[in-house]
Amino acid sequence: MFDVISIGAATTDIFVKSPYLLENKRFLSLKRSSKNEISQSLICSGGGATNSATTFSRLGLKTALVSLIGEDPLAEYIKKDLINEKINRQFLVISQKDRSDFSLILVSLNGTRSILTSRGLTRLESNNIPWDKLKTKWLYLTSLEGNLSLLEELIGFSKENNIKISFNPGLRELQQRRQLLPLLKHLDFLLLNQLEAEILADTDHKNSSFYEKLKLFAPLIAVTNGRLGAKILTPSETLFSPITNTHPIDETGAGDAFGSAFVAGLINNYSLNQCLSWGIHNSASVVSALGAKAGILTIKQISRASKIK
Repeated sequence: MFDVISIGAATTDIFVKSPYLLENKRFLSLKRSSKNEISQSLICSGGGATNSATTFSRLGLKTALVSLIGEDPLAEYIKKDLINEKINRQFLVISQKDRSDFSLILVSLNGTRSILTSRGLTRLESNNIPWDKLKTKWLYLTSLEGNLSLLEELIGFSKENNIKISFNPGLRELQQRRQLLPLLKHLDFLLLNQLEAEILADTDHKNSSFYEKLKLFAPLIAVTNGRLGAKILTPSETLFSPITNTHPIDETGAGDAFGSAFVAGLINNYSLNQCLSWGIHNSASVVSALGAKAGILTIKQISRASKIK
């Protein structure tokens, strides 16, 4: 029996940080035809499923993941990190016909980033899921690359087997808003960033009814807003936490770090305020290092930081 199984993307992330990346309110850019020095770089595993599984494992939970990778050199970075993080790999799907997904992440001096992603030709399908072996308390779903039929099947499976389920949709799911909305009410936890929440609510966050409208979609929702903190929404209350004081090095993985630490708190039966504290401290630690995993906290570190014993 696992505490949690993460399902979704596994990628190889290639981070490049350079003082020559020019930044304004809307763009990161390089001068045309220029050749620039890199101040810091990193190649490691990424993707919502491996990032969240790493948080769960470091926080002492028995963790597995279901992801699709290719049989290529990039996949070795993913496998190595899963071994090092003690994440169960028995459900890892290896395709000999496809390449592993990878991302090139350009990071500016103040931590903002732009991402170029190369996706394989295939995605997780129902026949990749080891349904009879999914013995777990929670399923933590990240983007399924727009596969709403698989999402519906996973939700139904969870309800039939008394498994709690969390979901952090990607853009491909959100682009199918009408089909997605009826599924969300069956979730135990929905994670969104501010832009995703606006797409789902079909209105700007400045609208006075924005958060009340969101509350209708799922019983428990987190809305993260980068350096402006995060809100937790239930039908009866709204909780808010600012971010902790930290110097951002790289914002990649902040949402994954928040959501997985929050769910780890739920698995431990903590209050919503305590879960929110775990999410805030884990995401703050992640953005203080290059890459989506280096700053993920251990159980001792997060308990000390958030004063939860």
